[in-house]
Amino acid sequence: MIAEIITTGTELLLGEITNENSQWLASFLNEHGYTVAYMTTVGDNPDRMTSVFRQALERADLVITSGGLGATQGDITKQAGARALGLPFVKFPEEEQRLRRYYAQYGRKWQEPQERQAWFAEGAELLPNENGSASGCIVRHQGKILIHLPGPPFEMKQMAAHQMMPRLTAFLGNQGIIRSLVLSVENASEIDVEQKLRDLVEAQSNPTIAFYARPGYIAIRLTAKGMDEGAAMDLLRPLAEEIGKRLPTACYNLENEARGDLVQLLTKSKLTFCAAESCTGGLIGKLMTDWPGSSSYFKGSAVTYWESAKEKVLHVSADTLSRYTAVSPETAREMAEGTRRLYEADLAVSTTGYAGPGGGDRGEPQGLVYIGVSGPAGTEIHREHFLGSRRSVRYGAAEKALFYAAEYIRAHHIGESASGAQQAKEEI
Repeated sequence: MIAEIITTGTELLLGEITNENSQWLASFLNEHGYTVAYMTTVGDNPDRMTSVFRQALERADLVITSGGLGATQGDITKQAGARALGLPFVKFPEEEQRLRRYYAQYGRKWQEPQERQAWFAEGAELLPNENGSASGCIVRHQGKILIHLPGPPFEMKQMAAHQMMPRLTAFLGNQGIIRSLVLSVENASEIDVEQKLRDLVEAQSNPTIAFYARPGYIAIRLTAKGMDEGAAMDLLRPLAEEIGKRLPTACYNLENEARGDLVQLLTKSKLTFCAAESCTGGLIGKLMTDWPGSSSYFKGSAVTYWESAKEKVLHVSADTLSRYTAVSPETAREMAEGTRRLYEADLAVSTTGYAGPGGGDRGEPQGLVYIGVSGPAGTEIHREHFLGSRRSVRYGAAEKALFYAAEYIRAHHIGESASGAQQAKEEI
């Protein structure tokens, strides 16, 4: 089943808001076995929007839009969808009555423009909105499915999960599941990777192979489709093993980027998280706080660039800094443990390294980074060597720190337990 995602709204094209809906919908659809072949964004122009919808319906079996279901003149998504399908655009009287009750319930005066929310393509099946006024809809016509979802992310996600997907499963049956495994390769270029995997890439079908440059490493994404997660993973594992024989790889993460993986684990396990940053200069804090809802699990990040800051804020010992230097496993350990105490968190990470240009006074190479992870199961240290620019090293280290934090939770089966404050006092 080929799917296309279309987000609508001129504000997206102007860069005024982040297009998080496309990313979420793509991940959600892939999780349920739908192949997302196209993503499009179109502004609030009726002719251009109708043209985009027609093109999408020609090349995809399932088209899902997000945005433009409100009551203003710019909310034209449903009307453009009806035009693209060649269907009349009609008012649903029962929907108008529901809207009148909805607005009255919240003490809002009924205004004539609000009637726009009661208009749909003829034959549409309405999707109730559990968190807002605007209903979505599904229109099935001549073998195609067009779905309109609201623009506000929370409303869209709830409608997609609770209303859209059960109906699609009823219409189309189980589409299987798509899973991805990402392998990271350090100290290699894209050309190096391509040359060593050329025969596998040329022979690919299911699973598929793709590789791309990330800050500090090359990522190899393996993607497979199976009837369930076990079947998909059975396809992925042999290919990952074969690649591991040819390249020095590490299993990076499943499905999401490292941050998304970690957030999911922190939220599920009700854990709190913090960081101590030297070479990353606050990037871990930025990555975490860029994510909506981060205040529920992220306590803070201590950027301790100078040695004196490491001593005074994190209580890294002067002896450790003198004997081993600021870039050492010993310092990374004390930084992670110190920030965990400082923020009274369940889990902490630390980064210290040489982002460049140049390495250490003792011959340490540029890109050398030590990452510490401290939690209820003790403290672990990881040595990494990232290639590329200063920016690549810093972003690579920040992202890898989040990955190691997620792996720590999985490996030690950390879940709901005593508060971070109590753990920090007892175990450090």
